[in-house]
Amino acid sequence: MRILFIAPYVPSRIRVRSFQLIRELGKRHHVHVLALGEVGRAKVRGAEDLSGMVDDLIVTPHSKLRGLAQSLVALPTPTPMCAAFCWSPAMKRMITDAVRGTRFDVVHIEHLRAAHFATACGDLPIVFDSVDCLTGLFGQMAHAKKNPIGKLVMLEETWKLRRYEPRALAGFDRVIITSDTERDELTALNPALRIDVVANGVDTDYFAPRGGTKFPHRLVFSGKMGYHPNAQAALWFAQNVFGALKRKYADAEFVIVGSNPPPEVKKLGKVPGITVTGYVDDIRPHLDSSSVAVVPMQVAVGIQNKILEAMAMGLPVVATPIATRALHEGCPGVVEAASTEDMIAEVSKLLDNPGLAEQIGRDGREEVGRNSSWRSSVDGLELIYEEAIRDHGRMT
Repeated sequence: MRILFIAPYVPSRIRVRSFQLIRELGKRHHVHVLALGEVGRAKVRGAEDLSGMVDDLIVTPHSKLRGLAQSLVALPTPTPMCAAFCWSPAMKRMITDAVRGTRFDVVHIEHLRAAHFATACGDLPIVFDSVDCLTGLFGQMAHAKKNPIGKLVMLEETWKLRRYEPRALAGFDRVIITSDTERDELTALNPALRIDVVANGVDTDYFAPRGGTKFPHRLVFSGKMGYHPNAQAALWFAQNVFGALKRKYADAEFVIVGSNPPPEVKKLGKVPGITVTGYVDDIRPHLDSSSVAVVPMQVAVGIQNKILEAMAMGLPVVATPIATRALHEGCPGVVEAASTEDMIAEVSKLLDNPGLAEQIGRDGREEVGRNSSWRSSVDGLELIYEEAIRDHGRMT
């Protein structure tokens, strides 16, 4: 197949879903990628990794400042700010030119922020990857916001998304999403939608125990810190859990790994025992040197890649129930902690029992090896492409 893959960001090991889907598809098909990328950064953090995996990769520059300005303009309109952020006439022209110049079999569009680019795809069959239900995500964020202005903005965005998201998805040949829970939320918005689950996987060759020195009381939390739910989780753990652990273990460490931490997360680096790395080229050394991975999400949708990556590295994971809801009940390698007290107790149990922690870590790695392969995810995606092409042909 000849596939046009459209994304509102440059797929990378940070934007892991699109990166890994493209990587696996590129082994089997001709894949052309068009993506929006922040000026001066896109080629450094993603494009170089992708270029050897695909037939063609074009990144259209799109500045954060422009995106924010477009979002503000959209405030009094029915369009959600998250969608307006990625308006790009240059990207639409690029897509139109690509469709005219190459005979594609199917278009894959990722994320609601890129949904409006469908109008530039001509009469090609389109598979839309919603990734997560954004209405549900913004609803959670509105509930969690303490700042009155921030809460009001999130409530307005949720209200807009509740109308915009199901209407946008209804225009695609097929829709896919990461988990059953997210599919159920989208179906509740529009029961007529046909939505298939294509779960996230993990690269167990790349994420594998490296046999380095482990620090006995080091905890790690990884993720894009520019993403508010991750920053919120880091703050929650530092303010509510880490202090109790530090009093119990004098050498306790909490390492926060991820790009673009906001000022309030950066300040945590001044707390004894807490390290805030910012962007790193490779998160594996930080995972490998830790004894426990924590995923203290207060707001979460879909499958948490950070959980799968830690499991693949052989780390036991202690996570809040909302972070694990896309996993099956009793998932090996993962310990749930529903409250502050539970989080302190479960982490302490693992730090006090290295043998138990090691066994849970081994169980987790075996679990992802059995059930979280990107290869199997793309096997399912190929069938969806084929059905979309066949059904589209019948309608035209």
